[in-house]
Amino acid sequence: MMHGMEIHVPEWLQKFAEANESPIYIVGGYVRNVLGGLPPSDIDIAGRPLPDRLVLPRGFFFATTYKRMGTALIKCRYRSDIELEYTPFRTEEYAPGGGHTPVSVKFDADLESDAERRDFTVNSIYYDIKKRRIIDPFGGVEDISKRIMRAVEPERVFSSDGLRLMRLVRIAAETGFGIERATADEAMKRARLLEDITPNRKRDELLKILKADTVYGVDDAHYRGLRLLHEYGFLKYVIPELEELSALAPPNEHHKFDALEHTFRVVRACPPELRLAALMHDIGKAEAVRRTGRMNNHEIYGEEITRRVLGADGMKMPSRTVDRVARLVRWHMYDKDASTRSGKMLLFTAHNIDIIDDLAVLIAADRAGRGTDEPSPPVRFNEFREKLIETGAPLALGKLKINGADLVALGYEGTDVKKKLEELFDMCVLTPELNKHKKLMKLASQFNPKNS
Repeated sequence: MMHGMEIHVPEWLQKFAEANESPIYIVGGYVRNVLGGLPPSDIDIAGRPLPDRLVLPRGFFFATTYKRMGTALIKCRYRSDIELEYTPFRTEEYAPGGGHTPVSVKFDADLESDAERRDFTVNSIYYDIKKRRIIDPFGGVEDISKRIMRAVEPERVFSSDGLRLMRLVRIAAETGFGIERATADEAMKRARLLEDITPNRKRDELLKILKADTVYGVDDAHYRGLRLLHEYGFLKYVIPELEELSALAPPNEHHKFDALEHTFRVVRACPPELRLAALMHDIGKAEAVRRTGRMNNHEIYGEEITRRVLGADGMKMPSRTVDRVARLVRWHMYDKDASTRSGKMLLFTAHNIDIIDDLAVLIAADRAGRGTDEPSPPVRFNEFREKLIETGAPLALGKLKINGADLVALGYEGTDVKKKLEELFDMCVLTPELNKHKKLMKLASQFNPKNS
């Protein structure tokens, strides 16, 4: 089906299309968003020629070419803001099981065959740049007007690539679109296909869902995306330990919601950079119940699970991210009754100064996620951080007026050097006036290994 409606095309892209005899089409999210009144996404283009048959105007060049899939990343020497992904029309065949990578790719396709391999009708609309017309093989324009996600043949769409199950949820969340009933039903039936998707692929979609509201400004998009993952039965194939939270004890006087819904609401209340920690913060509760019959110490089990799920044996997130999230999970219950003595609070705050702001925000969101009017004790980390700053206490080992070389000169060796630095650091946190080179050298020499 062809439509006469016109889409604004940047002048540089118009020149790109005019340089080629064969039609060049804009396809995918850019067309969908313009027609749907959403902010524009990146521009992807497609056509019949393979990349090496394209005519590139002056200044354009192939930054990367993926020969197996035929795709190419095109940039411009004179414009850092220009980056295009070009995909030649193709057909694909997948092995049974919904794996993400096709077993064969052929480049003899026409436009409709190319459209058939795409996921949803709203992403299968082509705009012919030179002729200024929309080609809509499967009714995507009407689906955009209805604001729904639909697959023409849902069974084939999901069976060919199980990651499209999460992609369905993510795009629906980002755009605020609903999901057509037959597509939703088939997606739920095919949930098990996610078993065949590698953890890092699922990680990428999950992280996008956690920030879905930031893409096009759709309120609570991240919360809706998580709810859909659970309601459609996908979550147990992404992070099964999270799905287990829905089966724990029902809400009580302290919590209006079950543990999973509480988690989603904590994520909802957090800024984007803290949402992964919010998602994981109570992940140890089911394990705690299994081991002890209660949820006490769930933060300890949660740290262990977080490191496994997000780390090298799981989603392969960067080690710094894993460590930061795991520490936030571990300490989100610290000083929950605001009764920890002052000295311990000062030491805890100094040892965790790099996460103390995030920890305070996470704890506040955790309390808000209960959904009750129950009063909560104050979160005191900022108060103790200010005390440390006011007294001039060191906030890192590097701020001590003594270093490892000094200790080595005094006879310390190996792990004893770091151990002594940490001991001196704690002393200076509690008594900042000790942080003088002579005083610290004297303190260190009193326990000199040479004298023992």
